[in-house]
Amino acid sequence: MGRVELPGGVCATESEALTALAAEAKRRGVSYGHLVADTTERERAEIIRDYCAEKRRNRRNRRKK
Repeated sequence: MGRVELPGGVCATESEALTALAAEAKRRGVSYGHLVADTTERERAEIIRDYCAEKRRNRRNRRKK
């Protein structure tokens, strides 16, 4: 899996990428292997970016409370 650049010039860690794809596979009701086989590199990068953005939003919202 290649590096996925996130906004701000940082890259998703390997752990974040795997977690994002595993969560998306579970959400779709397919196995991780099927998800990876049935999506393009671009689609996987988008899934990872969306996951990291959501994670950042949740972290920011917790700090406001």
